[in-house]
Amino acid sequence: MMFWRAAARTRFEAAHARRFRVDAQGIVKGAAGFTLPASTDRGIPRRAVLLLHGFNDTAQSMAYLGGKLQARGWTVRAPLLPGHGRDLATMARESRAARWREAALTEYDVLRREYDTVTVVGQSMGGALALLLATERAEIPALVLLAPYVGMPRNLQWKVLGAWIARLALPYLRSVGGETSIHDPVARAASLGPGVVTARTLTELRRVAEDAESALSRVWAPALYLQSREDNRIAAHDAEVHFATLGSADKRQEWLTGCGHIISADYCRDEVASLTADWLDAHVV
Repeated sequence: MMFWRAAARTRFEAAHARRFRVDAQGIVKGAAGFTLPASTDRGIPRRAVLLLHGFNDTAQSMAYLGGKLQARGWTVRAPLLPGHGRDLATMARESRAARWREAALTEYDVLRREYDTVTVVGQSMGGALALLLATERAEIPALVLLAPYVGMPRNLQWKVLGAWIARLALPYLRSVGGETSIHDPVARAASLGPGVVTARTLTELRRVAEDAESALSRVWAPALYLQSREDNRIAAHDAEVHFATLGSADKRQEWLTGCGHIISADYCRDEVASLTADWLDAHVV
């Protein structure tokens, strides 16, 4: 069994290394976090937006949205979350719920020291992190939640259990459903997610998702909730329940069509960018 597991580890890691090239810092090329200074002078107050990408994804999935927000006068910061955008061994070792939450909080606090106003946009797990961040930083004036991964469906909870059983022979597992998370074939080909998970990383994702679900009623920041009706990760009913539970008095849910789960990069990316920018502009003078 140990020989089989070691051989599987070598096979997965070698395949990942062949698929992705890394820079001098060990980050997959194109996956690094980025900062975009505001391209228009809107005067005071100085404003910034923190973009948080999803589980098993990278800052690359937020690049298009970031560029659109920059053009609307926002300084944009999109960090690469711990354990993401690197080799599989690093992913397995560093992808932890506590580290993701700490990174989001730290990035926000750094921006807050420099800018008068900082808003937050999170996609998938990044949306869950945005919700948790809003419970710790009540001054956040606006949130945008892009298909937030809140709670974990029962069928996926069974998959987490199955992953722990499979771990006896397989240190890594293929992530299923990634091919339908982005409908646009060009955007899907450009994605830098590894398509590989471990029992531990799935468990950490569940922890963030469940914590965010528990926090929904304690989130008071004005919130825009964007969801695709063809989302392969989140059922429409679940999204409706989560939106209804959200504590914000000022909130709006918009439904998109023709795209999958990663809505910031898929066919509906222009609509996502427009709705996001309009919401943030309306809530930050």
